[in-house]
Amino acid sequence: MDVFKNMLRITITIIFLLCFLSVSAEANTTAKITKILMYEQGDIIYVYPEGGVQNPPSCHGSNGDYLSYKMSRPMAKEYFSMLMLAFAAQKTVAFRTEGQCLDQSVSETIRYFTVYR
Repeated sequence: MDVFKNMLRITITIIFLLCFLSVSAEANTTAKITKILMYEQGDIIYVYPEGGVQNPPSCHGSNGDYLSYKMSRPMAKEYFSMLMLAFAAQKTVAFRTEGQCLDQSVSETIRYFTVYR
């Protein structure tokens, strides 16, 4: 019986750690938006979260504490509309990011986001 309990305890611990590691691999930042910058020549939208980017990847540069995405994405206009609404209403946004700098070499790329009431 004790062996079974120990194995069960170890299994639960391993499952918990695996869940934690898979969640932590996905970068995220939850904050209100302080500024949105549209840079036409670079085809990029920069989003500045209040308090900066949380847990940025190593590629994230020191030239600004922002997240970004390219306007050439299929839903870029919808992203922009939602982000502008969240900014204007001062709503909290949970950004989920790639954990990499894909759309721009020195800023973390937004994968998707949730706007809270």
